[in-house]
Amino acid sequence: MTIFPDPKYEAAKLFMYQIVMAVFGLVTVMATNDSVPLTIICAVLGIGLYVFLIYNQMWELGAKDRIRADAGRYTYNAGKPLLMATAAGAFNILFGILCAIGAFPGEVTAKISAVGATVCKLILGHFLGTVKLTGMLENPFVWLFIAAFCILVPVLGYNAGYRGFSLFPKLHEHKKDRE
Repeated sequence: MTIFPDPKYEAAKLFMYQIVMAVFGLVTVMATNDSVPLTIICAVLGIGLYVFLIYNQMWELGAKDRIRADAGRYTYNAGKPLLMATAAGAFNILFGILCAIGAFPGEVTAKISAVGATVCKLILGHFLGTVKLTGMLENPFVWLFIAAFCILVPVLGYNAGYRGFSLFPKLHEHKKDRE
């Protein structure tokens, strides 16, 4: 009997990829702080690698679910990728909302927003270079937008895999297909 991946495991894997890429992003931003061209290169590399990893993981899961659906062992659930992506990005959403609270005037909301922004800079470190270069560090909604992006990519990846569409056709080509 084949064991299929548990959605909780896949959501945890998504979150772990995010943490690894956040560490990568923080290290590269700190290392290239004085050089704008290097910061641009590292920011694009960090975001690109994160999107590639997350998209590819969810694409494979969607493709496996499609095989199971074609065999009659699975019925398509449109909420599955959204649920997994939301579970993996729950901290992003929570702290993004805390940052957005800073849009309201007041000393308490400013402190809450500062805490949210600090945590967002840590867990979304791979976006930090881009946010710094665009001068949006003080924008309270930028981290909420990034949290939404971190949910959109896995959902698109899963649905692309389920429908057989690939942004990286050579990567998703089977050995049999190449011969």
